[in-house]
Amino acid sequence: MGAKKRIACAFILCAAGIGIAGLQCGLTVRYYTIQTEQFKSYTPLRLVMLSDLHSYIYGNDQSPLIQKVKAVRPDIILLCGDIVDDKRPQRGAKLLLERITDIAPCFYVSGNHEFWADDPQEIFSMIESYGIRVLQNEQEVIDWGGEQFTICGVDDPARYGGQRRSYGNAEMYKSVLDGFDDLPENSFHILMAHRPEYIKEYASHPFDLVLCGHAHGGQWRIPYLLNGLVAPNQGFFPSYAGGQYICGSMTQIVGRGLMIDWKPRLFNPTEIVVVDITGI
Repeated sequence: MGAKKRIACAFILCAAGIGIAGLQCGLTVRYYTIQTEQFKSYTPLRLVMLSDLHSYIYGNDQSPLIQKVKAVRPDIILLCGDIVDDKRPQRGAKLLLERITDIAPCFYVSGNHEFWADDPQEIFSMIESYGIRVLQNEQEVIDWGGEQFTICGVDDPARYGGQRRSYGNAEMYKSVLDGFDDLPENSFHILMAHRPEYIKEYASHPFDLVLCGHAHGGQWRIPYLLNGLVAPNQGFFPSYAGGQYICGSMTQIVGRGLMIDWKPRLFNPTEIVVVDITGI
């Protein structure tokens, strides 16, 4: 075999090896820490954020997912949309929802797929039947260990689409966000949303931390080079595919989602997001 053929074979084998390694992406846990002067305690408030399950089932009954969530000992669990899918059976979502409230108090906001379903309100009623608080353009003030924080939840823009499978009306969505401008003072403000691409709009309101999904991690990644190839509503090379982003005084964390389907995820494992909020 000539030198050129040996180089070509080596390149092909190397590329194949990288591809195989990139596809071996099991469920991971990703940690973030937020320090704030609004918390006096150095004991962290631990949030777990889950998004974009799309009714996918881990194992036979969601046990691998439940066990990982339980192992990180969350204080609160936040479900940021598309846990239910509009095309897949709801069984995978229900298997998660029926067991997760045994771990910690849970809050839920919609994604676009809940509003693409035939009866979104039936989905929200089903979720609430498990003791999960569904926030639809609402807020709830919580006292935790002497600290106060506000959890806000905004409906996905698809609610305002006017037709099936619309991604919604951006101007109407922005006007809904205006309703959060009167949040309590001396409170740490958390927004549960589904769409990360509205980061500048979120930052124009008094949110300290925004948690989102939707982008699915950009589907394909190249570590240190490409943080996502394509994402819904952002197109190719999305700016907010997954990770932590700072906009002014606000932090946005985007989860890479939990769904596995026919589209391969390259160097983009499904993930559970853990956020510790602590005083400075």
